[in-house]
Order: sequence, then C-alpha cells, then structure tokens
Amino acid sequence: MKSLREIPYVDLVFNLVHKEIRTRYFGAALGFAWSLGAPLINTLTYWVVFTWIFPNKSPNFTLYLVTGNLHWMLFTQVSSSSCELLTGAGGLIKKIRFPRILIIASGLLTTFTFWLSAFAIYMVLYPLLGGTFSAAWWAYPLILLPYLIFICGVAMFLSIGHVLFRDLKHIVDVILPLLFWLTPIVWHVESIHSDKMFLLNFNPILPFIHGFSQIFVYGTVPTLHVWIKIYVIAFASLAIGGYLFRSKVNKLVEIL
Repeated sequence: MKSLREIPYVDLVFNLVHKEIRTRYFGAALGFAWSLGAPLINTLTYWVVFTWIFPNKSPNFTLYLVTGNLHWMLFTQVSSSSCELLTGAGGLIKKIRFPRILIIASGLLTTFTFWLSAFAIYMVLYPLLGGTFSAAWWAYPLILLPYLIFICGVAMFLSIGHVLFRDLKHIVDVILPLLFWLTPIVWHVESIHSDKMFLLNFNPILPFIHGFSQIFVYGTVPTLHVWIKIYVIAFASLAIGGYLFRSKVNKLVEIL
C-alpha cells in the first residue's frame, strides 16, 4: 500500500504549501498570529458597532456575528488570493510540466490551514460566547463539505479569469465588501421581508452562512429547501469553475 508521500505530485503540493506558510509572515514579530489579527479586529469592529452604537437586541447576537464572520472569512481569503495564484506562479508554470490544478490545490490548502487555526480558537471560545453543544452538529460536515466545493469552484474561476483579465482582482476587492452586507452575518434572514428576500436569494453565500448559524447558534438542522440550494450552488460552482479552468489551462504558458 502506498504512503501518502508516494502519490504523484504530493511532494510538490506539500512543498508549495509549506513554502507559502513559511514566507507569508516571514520576519514579522508576531508571525502566524497576524493571520488571526485582521479577522479578529474586523469582528470586534462589527461587535462594537452593533452592540454599543446600533444595538442589536437579538439573542446570542455575538455568537451569531462571530459564527458568520468566521465562515465568511474563509470565502473572502480564498477569493482574494485566488486571483493571483496562477499569475504568481508564472515562473514555475513556464519551467515545469505538471497538472496546473495543483497550484489551485496548494493555495486552497494554505488558506484552509490558516483558517483552521481561527476555527480552533472559535471552538475554545464557543461556550463563552453563549454557544451550547447540540445534536445538530452532525450536520456541520455536510454543509462544510459543499461549502469547500463551492469555494474550490470560485478559486478555479477567479484564478484563470485573472490570467485572462488582469482587472479581475480589483473588481473582486470591490465586490467582496458589498457582498458582505448581502450575507446574513450582521442581520438575520428572518428579519428580511419576503419581497426583499427574493433579491437576496441571488447571493450564493447566503444559504451556507445561514446553515452554519442554524447549527452553531440555534442548534437546529437546516430545512430541506436550504440543503437543496447548498448542494446545487456547490456543484454548479465546481462545474463552471472546472469547465473554464480545463478549457483555458493548456494555454497558460502562452498567456502568461
């Protein structure tokens, strides 16, 4: 039976991830802790605004805010970094022949590694934020997996899209803050009138974040309608991103 390291290209992915983790905060006094600094300050800012300036009286609002922001952070970090995955690895792509999807895989693994550290802290603070462990937690992997599939599709789309259209990175950086306010992180789905909810349903992140909040904040399992949307969006993202990536990846050397 083969060991993990004997699988083709595993060493390449491992080295790419290891290099990125080592160099991202090389020379910084706080090192790895900086990966948590910006999200923490961001969460604290929203907590202060919606607790003291514009008070939100919803029960367990702090837990609701942190839960949504934690999972939103994974999406934004992947979206922001994916644009430059292929362009940043242009030298490697021109020199060595290997499956280009490994560049995407290494980028996703790097971001996910940093995100897991934030999730570990969330788990430690969970009871202090007012959370209680419930039977609904069995559903979490069933939402997290399609969420990762959705993010993978987005990463492939943005990475190859940025090679073809270099302004894409700037467009993404503008859209992400706007998309944040269309996602149920500082507001509740139940508080939105049905006629406005129709428009918000075009936000692909909404059912995922809503599902995470239902599990961690309210201890309930999402409805069948939410499950269907989650899996349809996840595999649609993978199909679209995968198609664009496969159709353009062989021309990367010429374009870069």
